[in-house]
Amino acid sequence: MCAIADQEDVARAVFSPKMVFRGKILPAAFELRPQMAEEYLSVMRMSFKSWKKDILSIPQRKNRQLYGYAEMNVGEIRTIRKDHVKYDVVPCDNITTPSHAGIFITVNNEKLVGGRPLLSIQDKTAQDFMLLSIRQELVKIAQKRLRVELLKQ
Repeated sequence: MCAIADQEDVARAVFSPKMVFRGKILPAAFELRPQMAEEYLSVMRMSFKSWKKDILSIPQRKNRQLYGYAEMNVGEIRTIRKDHVKYDVVPCDNITTPSHAGIFITVNNEKLVGGRPLLSIQDKTAQDFMLLSIRQELVKIAQKRLRVELLKQ
């Protein structure tokens, strides 16, 4: 497994209607799923030839259709500046999805996991606002390069 350089771009699959509305990415596009205790946000490394095929192979579900993808620069993700929040992008490749990577987030050096409260933030309301703020930072980056041409292949 090789590290991902700051110069690389990754693509986050965006589904409608939960993750996008009227061409705008919603914070839900960057929510860690609680039912899976998800530890990272899946993205595809655009430096791999298979990245579009890998996105197209993501299962479609009832009430969730692939809308397109958002291009994001790894260095830009890593340099998001928020109090006590750190973002990183690391390879999570496997045999069937070689371009797969993940955006991992830590708050106060504690790994963010979907559905698990942060031990370092006791107040539920403060925690909810912190999580929304984390997702909103990723939305800012992703909205700049939202693409739908993926579906026209």
